Amino acid sequence: MKKWLMPCIAVVMYASIMLSAGCIKKAENYQQFAVSFEWQGGGLQSPSPPIVVTNPPTGTAFFRVQMTDLDMTSFDHGGGVVPCTVKNGVATIEAGAIKGYRGPEPPALQRHQYMIKVFALNADQTLVLGEGKAVRRYPQ
Repeated sequence: MKKWLMPCIAVVMYASIMLSAGCIKKAENYQQFAVSFEWQGGGLQSPSPPIVVTNPPTGTAFFRVQMTDLDMTSFDHGGGVVPCTVKNGVATIEAGAIKGYRGPEPPALQRHQYMIKVFALNADQTLVLGEGKAVRRYPQ
């Protein structure tokens, strides 16, 4: 079994519990969207990279961003919620905007895969309108 499978299952289960408890609901027209990012350096203290979200759902007011090391899923790289402004179908999360972020820092001489997952939230953050993700290696 892949190393990242169990933590991914745990995330899905947590999301399912939150959805079923009524804390956060999934929109009926839930949709996938494109996400991309480029590293701006590394190390746990590095700022979050700039993230580009293409075609987020209508009504998106916030993004919930989470980074996961797919080779060491037990390490918490954090994330956070940031306001969203969409112009011409594109929203950019500026470098350093995610305050709960801990940058990529795999053990010496190793390359790890990191996934940044973005959830689109409505204005009162009670409805998840969609999601997108991107995966990159560090160091490249």
